[in-house]
Amino acid sequence: MLEVLLLALALAADAFAASIGLGSTHKSDVNSQFMKMALLIGVYFGVAQGVMPLIGYALGSTMLGWFAEGAS
Repeated sequence: MLEVLLLALALAADAFAASIGLGSTHKSDVNSQFMKMALLIGVYFGVAQGVMPLIGYALGSTMLGWFAEGAS
């Protein structure tokens, strides 16, 4: 469980750093276009951060099968 919490913290820190950078470039824009872009970026980051562990799990289990076959 600790590994999951550490992974979540690392992914959250990554998304937070990117949002600070994106937000600082548009700090004076407060119109509907900016809000739409901000929500879209949030969705993109959320999907990417959610899919990353799934891809890692799939690759890890595939490689485990390869290593198990090679070891026998």
